[in-house]
Amino acid sequence: MKCSSIACLVFLGTSLVPGLACADRGKFVGHSVLNNTKFYEISTPEGHPYKTAWMGEQEGLLFHNGGGSDLDRLLDRAHYVVQFVGDATTGGYCMKTFTTTGGHKLFARCDYKDNDKGSTGTVTLLGGTGPFAGIKGKGKFNFVTVTPVVNWDDIEWEWETP
Repeated sequence: MKCSSIACLVFLGTSLVPGLACADRGKFVGHSVLNNTKFYEISTPEGHPYKTAWMGEQEGLLFHNGGGSDLDRLLDRAHYVVQFVGDATTGGYCMKTFTTTGGHKLFARCDYKDNDKGSTGTVTLLGGTGPFAGIKGKGKFNFVTVTPVVNWDDIEWEWETP
């Protein structure tokens, strides 16, 4: 059975038919503003080709910018947290957590390469709570450093629920 995400949750929550599933899919497009909240940099010994390693955390808001499903719209104004590790030569990876205004969480991993304006890479959805339980998907992002503290992240992914 296919239905919208919200309708599916209402139906499944009130259904007396065990095992009935409701799958959905869509494409999320969003834009976020992130603030650097923590940053640690470690320099390598002289002569090492990687120069530095770093880790940090960013926090901000995600704004829904496309995709027509109820599930996509749940992410509008979601609290967005990114924890990342990387180095100055090869890029790195990060953990992304999106928390809706209703408290539901969506978890993702990113893999990135640095560029002269920030970084670009892929994002993989790992599941979540509530309407995001069992969600899978993959997409891309473009992260731009605006100032030493403020950043933005244009992000999009295709998603599917079981």
